[in-house]
Amino acid sequence: MKNREEFIKLLSEQIRCKRAREDVIREIEAHISDQAQEYEAEGMEPEKAMEEAVEQMGDPVAVGVELDRIHRPRMDWGMVAMAVLFSLGGLAVQCGIGLMAVGSAAFERQCLFIGIGFCLMLGICFLDYSFIGKYAKPLYLLFAAGIVFYIAQFSDMVNGMHRGMILPMYLFAPLYAGILYQYRKTGYAGLLKSIAFLLIPLWIAWRGIPSVVTAFCLFVICGGMLVMVVAKGWFSENRKQTLLFLLLVGILLPVAGIAAGYVFWLADYQKMRVLAFLAPEAYSDGAGYIYRIIGETLNHADWVGGSEYAKTMWEGGLPEEFILLGLVSFYGIAVGFLAVFALAALVIYAFLISLNQKNQLGLMVGMGCTLILGVQVVLGTAVNFGCLPDTIVVLPFLTGGGSVTVTYSIFIGLLLSVSRNRDVLSDRLYRPGWQGRIMRVESLKKMKD
Repeated sequence: MKNREEFIKLLSEQIRCKRAREDVIREIEAHISDQAQEYEAEGMEPEKAMEEAVEQMGDPVAVGVELDRIHRPRMDWGMVAMAVLFSLGGLAVQCGIGLMAVGSAAFERQCLFIGIGFCLMLGICFLDYSFIGKYAKPLYLLFAAGIVFYIAQFSDMVNGMHRGMILPMYLFAPLYAGILYQYRKTGYAGLLKSIAFLLIPLWIAWRGIPSVVTAFCLFVICGGMLVMVVAKGWFSENRKQTLLFLLLVGILLPVAGIAAGYVFWLADYQKMRVLAFLAPEAYSDGAGYIYRIIGETLNHADWVGGSEYAKTMWEGGLPEEFILLGLVSFYGIAVGFLAVFALAALVIYAFLISLNQKNQLGLMVGMGCTLILGVQVVLGTAVNFGCLPDTIVVLPFLTGGGSVTVTYSIFIGLLLSVSRNRDVLSDRLYRPGWQGRIMRVESLKKMKD
């Protein structure tokens, strides 16, 4: 076969995945052109060189079938199985420690939330996550406006905080991956714009929720993503200097913010909570009572099997967020550790999914979801066992509720989408459709010239 257009046409007909077809054709055309140029450099006529380059590619049908085998979506059944097992396991834990009874209204609601979340997870899995890269800025700004509007008009405050909106705030992280991707290769101007976009969710979390912990966690997650892309050279060739500057700012700014917040913004009862964590014995009858209960529960818990004293402490004064401590009280320290190790395995598996992505957008979307899971597991475990001050925690799959269950399902769905398309989407700058069409027209003109 000597005609390049006919070769490409026959090859492309064998590739069933439309999203992969364009990228594969582009790669094959580039390879043929490079090979033809090498033949021309050896003294061949241009037409003869092109014919020889096409001939060397082999049978277009056989090549196309092999490329179709490689470039097709692949479902990550391991992650699906983990999501199902964790969902059922979380439901069993909530029933097992007395947060709900089988057949109760709360149980039926949670089952409904799990069903909705699972359907949403599968729906997102079959979506092309590259829309995050194409429309990152409008999606980001619309989501920010939607969060602010919902908080102002519909969300109920509990103890001075919009608790139901805490976990949905973390949806900014995968959207921020798209922001970073759109601004890559734009120099320091793109870096400054990326930092400006980072400030939006921090302000909403600080002033809108309001939750200092949520703002800090978002800073750690999105800031970590920013540091990662700077280290990869997305914004500057001077990676070391830029990275050093970001790390210094990333360390000094939170320290200064915490100090200023404690002096100028924290209410007296919030300051009391900080002091109670640092010296729980001095405040054991007041703000430090919860740390006393945690300590006594752990001291009286058995390694295997429940402790009646620990059960009494759990049932007598701990909030529902302390679900790991409840697990230790009813079933022993070993079971609590097993739950923590299982959550750690989920985070590690998500990290490996992200790390194996050749597509840079997929890498950052996956890393954003992984960092969210990791931060929540570390924070939840540390708070449950008294290593960090008492705050609202939402452990993946273990914490119940509609917004929590659905939001975590979105994160798992995005991870599944990233994994499913690992051999489909190439590493390219994603643009809205009209810009992509203009680029393809310009590319065809250059080829004809």
